[in-house]
Amino acid sequence: MSHSNPVHEGIDRTYARFVRELPADLAAIAHDLPHRLGLTPNPGTPWSRVFNNGAVLGLPMLLFADPSRMPPEIARTAAAAHLFAIIGAFAHDRIDDGQVVVGLRERAIIDRLDRARDAALAPLRALAPSFIRDFAWAERMTSESVAEERATAAGQEPATLERYLAVAWKKQGLAFPAALAAAAAGLPAEAQLLVEAVVAGAALGLQYRDDVVDWEDDLVHGFAWAPAVFASAATAPASAATLAARLHASGGLVRMLGMSSAAFGSAANAAAALGAEALATWAREQAELTAELARREAASPGFAVAWERERKARRERQQALAAAAA
Repeated sequence: MSHSNPVHEGIDRTYARFVRELPADLAAIAHDLPHRLGLTPNPGTPWSRVFNNGAVLGLPMLLFADPSRMPPEIARTAAAAHLFAIIGAFAHDRIDDGQVVVGLRERAIIDRLDRARDAALAPLRALAPSFIRDFAWAERMTSESVAEERATAAGQEPATLERYLAVAWKKQGLAFPAALAAAAAGLPAEAQLLVEAVVAGAALGLQYRDDVVDWEDDLVHGFAWAPAVFASAATAPASAATLAARLHASGGLVRMLGMSSAAFGSAANAAAALGAEALATWAREQAELTAELARREAASPGFAVAWERERKARRERQQALAAAAA
């Protein structure tokens, strides 16, 4: 996806509306929130340029792009709720993990994001009174994932593939409420199941792949699932080089990339069934890219980590150029 497409424009337009409603002393800080959270080294970078995939922040925009299938007002409301939820989730995660230190004004902005998220979801819940997977549910899932991951990192629970899969799913909690509430408000039951399948496939595809390409950086910060599950890192401390060799011998990274590709494939099939062709195309491209990444990792151990580091460096160069031109 290019940075000039409607999804990226929608992300920045929605966030700009949020910023305009803030008090003056918070607005300038909110405008630069991606930089202040350490998500980009470049001040002035808009949210649309923070991540490689527009689906991270704009999934409902892609899901409900067809006004003949979903009322535009419901789609816009879901898009805002999702955007505020995911930005808030990144903020809370980085602050709670100690990756960044922020002041009272940043915390005030994050609190307002949480409130804007809940306010955006409220009219969707009103249209679907039986809907229960709201942001309170999502936060419980996220809290459980944090506790279970920490217990595994501390050696209090075994680092098994089954446990990893359960924790990885719970980590996606905040990806569901906005899309599922919109589906409950505006789509028949069969389509609602397809929406859930799209969200799960896209979110888990990204999660599994990130846990491969970032495993060395995650280990530096204290814990990484890939070596814990596939290289006995939780029970036998070893150097990164030793763990990399074990991962290659076990085929663990290649297996996780295969899981990622399969998840993206499931998302593509469900999106196609929904008629969300742009999203289906994106998910297919991600499935193919990740399958190729698995092949390259199998042939050349360390390829996946190097690929991600180059991709991150390229994105940061693009951000710097965009900031300089603004």
